[in-house]
Amino acid sequence: MYYIRVDANDNIGIGHMMRCLSIARAMRRRKVELTFFVADKASAAMVAEAGFGYVCLNSDYDYLDVESDKLLQKMRERRAENLLVDSYYVTESYLRKIREVANVTYIDDINRFIYPCDLLINYNIYADQLSYEERYRKAGLETEFALGPSYMPLRDEYLHIQPKAHEGFRVLVTTGATDSMDILGHLMGKALEQKLNESVEFVCIVGRYNHNRQALRDAFGGKSNITLLDPQETLADLIAECDMAVTAGGTTVYEMCAGGLPSVMLTLADNQMRAARTFAERNIIPYAGDVRTDMDGTILRILERIRECRDDRGLLEGMRAGMRRVVDGKGADRLAQLLIDRAR
Repeated sequence: MYYIRVDANDNIGIGHMMRCLSIARAMRRRKVELTFFVADKASAAMVAEAGFGYVCLNSDYDYLDVESDKLLQKMRERRAENLLVDSYYVTESYLRKIREVANVTYIDDINRFIYPCDLLINYNIYADQLSYEERYRKAGLETEFALGPSYMPLRDEYLHIQPKAHEGFRVLVTTGATDSMDILGHLMGKALEQKLNESVEFVCIVGRYNHNRQALRDAFGGKSNITLLDPQETLADLIAECDMAVTAGGTTVYEMCAGGLPSVMLTLADNQMRAARTFAERNIIPYAGDVRTDMDGTILRILERIRECRDDRGLLEGMRAGMRRVVDGKGADRLAQLLIDRAR
């Protein structure tokens, strides 16, 4: 039996949960039973929908130290000796407590402090820049590491995406599960103002926790070449059917890489900044800016990039090849086998 501690809700989005579910599915294919520890009913619903068991701690997802004694009690009751943790709200004391009873793996993409764990995963393109080995050894930790995009835990449907022929120029727009700043509304409003929708078809995902859903439908639902879609179980089919994407610099950008969909990136959270800049510095995906500090400028740069790609298919093909070299889509399987091999 393996255990996973993760949450999802309208404040933190679903990225943590989705990557853990990808790993869990890969482990289940290897006949490993899994149970999730979650803070509340919102997270429990996603786990149940995916077909896994869960233990609801009835705790606050953003105050993990408060729940640590309860979690330890549940782990001892279940003899849970192997735990994968994925939360930005862990503390050093929280992880040290859990390590008293379990072999702990942590997924890191913010590098906030030295995490006392047995295995650390960072699948980001910049992970090799963070000097993990040197820093953790100086701290007296024998932590092992799984670093780089080869460990990106995508689902199977991203393994063999092939572009599908279609007319026109189609852009996939995904702005996260919450989009609290209404990036999608700003982007589509400016695209209409510039009449870009006359030559570009926009396929827009309205996130699971997007509270502007009705306003978006009222403003853009009937507009030519703008399609608003509810949250998708997977983006694989849409990646195959589109020519380009607009995406934030989180997990989704690695899905675009696996599918070879040329993209332009924006950021809306601190943990996305380093990835966005590294992709841009390596000439893989251009970075348009951070909407928190420059919404208008970021939107204008995105629309300009769309026009450039619409008019230059050679540019698209070069980006497609570069992105496919970053992610091969087999990260979940690699991590599943690694966790199984390291389990107590």
